[in-house]
Amino acid sequence: MGRFVRFFGEMTRKDFQEAGGKAANLGELTRGGFNVPQGFCLTSDALLHHVNENRLQEGIDAVASRFDYEDFGAMEEKTGTIREMISGAPIPADLLDEIRMALCELNSPESTFVAVRSSVAVKGSSISSFPGMMDTYHYLKGEEEIIEHIKKCWASLWTSRATMNRHHKNIDHKLGLIAPIVQKMVDSEVAGVLFTANPITSIRKEMVVEANWGLGESVVSGKSMNDFYVIEKEPLRLKDSRISKKTLMICFDEERGLGRREMAVSPDKMDAPTLSEEQALELGETGLKIESLFGAPQDIEWAYERGVLYILQSRNIRTLTESGQ
Repeated sequence: MGRFVRFFGEMTRKDFQEAGGKAANLGELTRGGFNVPQGFCLTSDALLHHVNENRLQEGIDAVASRFDYEDFGAMEEKTGTIREMISGAPIPADLLDEIRMALCELNSPESTFVAVRSSVAVKGSSISSFPGMMDTYHYLKGEEEIIEHIKKCWASLWTSRATMNRHHKNIDHKLGLIAPIVQKMVDSEVAGVLFTANPITSIRKEMVVEANWGLGESVVSGKSMNDFYVIEKEPLRLKDSRISKKTLMICFDEERGLGRREMAVSPDKMDAPTLSEEQALELGETGLKIESLFGAPQDIEWAYERGVLYILQSRNIRTLTESGQ
C-alpha cells in the first residue's frame, strides 16, 4: 500500500524480514484462500523511522548499555524506561497518515473493533517468532486508541522477558524486528490451538486441538483448563476427546467498553464440550490444508464466531522429535 503499511493480501511468507513471521504467514494464508480476518501490518522499518525521527536511539543505547541481566528488578525498570521513550513519542506525520488511510480502508476505526498484535523477526536470520514474548491487545476501537496501542506494541520489543530472551540467545538487541498487526477482531464463542502433528508424542498421523470458551488467549497463555481433541489424519476422524471442567475464560470487557478481561465460565458451560464433532473435523480438514500450504506440521490459532471458523495464526511446530514419525 505505502512505504510502511502492507495489507495481508500484499504479502507472502517470504516477507518475514519486512513483516515479521506472524504477518508474513497471515499474508500467505490470505492469498491461499483461508478465512483470515482482514488486516494490515506496519513494516519493521516503521519503528526504525519512529525512533530516528524522534531521535530516540542515543537514549535507548545509553539505557541498554547499563543493563544488568542478573538483576531482574533493575532490568524491569530499565526496559520500562525504553518502553516509555517509544510509546511516549509522537508518531511521525508521514507514518501517521499511512496508518489513518489503512484504518479507513480496513473500516471506520470508530465502528470496528480490532486487535493489535506483534509480528517479529531477527534481522539477517531465519528466526521469525518469539512465542509469548511480545504483547497483544484486543477489542480496540477509535483511531486514538488504536494508535496508542501500536506504540505499545512497538515498545513490547523491550519487555524485560523479550530483552532477556534475546540476551540468552546471544541476539543483538538492534537486530530485533517488530511489525505490529492491526486486524479485525473476532469475537469468538470458542477458540484455541490446533497442532497438525501431536506435540506430546510427535506422531505425525495425529492432530491435536485444545479449546476453551471465549478468546484463545486463555489457551495460549496456559491459564485455563481446556478441552482436548485428537484427530486422526487418514482417514480423517475424531479419535479421542477429553472434556475438562472449564472455570476461566477471556472475553470482551463490557464494563470498560474495550479490551479483554478474565471471567468465570458460567455453570452451564463448565462441563459442556466446546466443539461439536463436525467442528473438530472442520478444524482437522483445515489444518491438513494449511500443513500442505507450508509444507511442515503447523501450530495454528483459530476461533469460531457465530459458527464461522477463522484462522488467526500459523507457524511451524519446532518441538517435534524424529521418534514420532
